[in-house]
Amino acid sequence: MGARETSLSNAAVVLKYYFGLGFCLFGLFIFNREHPYATGLISLAFLLLAAFFLSVARVEPGNKELKYRRWLRWRALSYSEIADCGESWVYGYIRLRHSRFPWRTIYFVERTPLIRFSA
Repeated sequence: MGARETSLSNAAVVLKYYFGLGFCLFGLFIFNREHPYATGLISLAFLLLAAFFLSVARVEPGNKELKYRRWLRWRALSYSEIADCGESWVYGYIRLRHSRFPWRTIYFVERTPLIRFSA
């Protein structure tokens, strides 16, 4: 494994698991029984943000299909099912023609460094 793949693996771990679990724990920590509606709404926002970070996928393009993995299992996706693709923040995205759980878009960590220095 080269330095670039190691950097990508580290970025994926940080962006997916550390941020996802951190926002999840913060969402649970901020909930207060004295003010359940206000803190519940704020907690829900952090839990949704955690769900987004935990749903970031790893993508491997192939000749006939694209493979992606959100948790443990690799899934195949035909190129004809892809409607659009691009980049947003540090994530790349693949927008699908039909919805797949949990979003209609597959977000993945790009193969570029997290911090981009201008020359």
